[in-house]
Amino acid sequence: MTDVKIEHEERIADVRNALADAIGRARYRDEVTVLTSRGKRVAALVSMEFYERALAALGEERIPAPEET
Repeated sequence: MTDVKIEHEERIADVRNALADAIGRARYRDEVTVLTSRGKRVAALVSMEFYERALAALGEERIPAPEET
């Protein structure tokens, strides 16, 4: 059986004003916030645990981005 994730959909402009709320939903309630721009779904804010599991399931690894000067 697969887990069911609660998904919120919000415009980027609205999330920008309440980013702490979206982060809290991901971090403490394991809920997803899908960010939209001009009505298109463009990104998702997920918990770190979910992100790490997704990378592992896809066989991908992450590397730190080089520091900008």
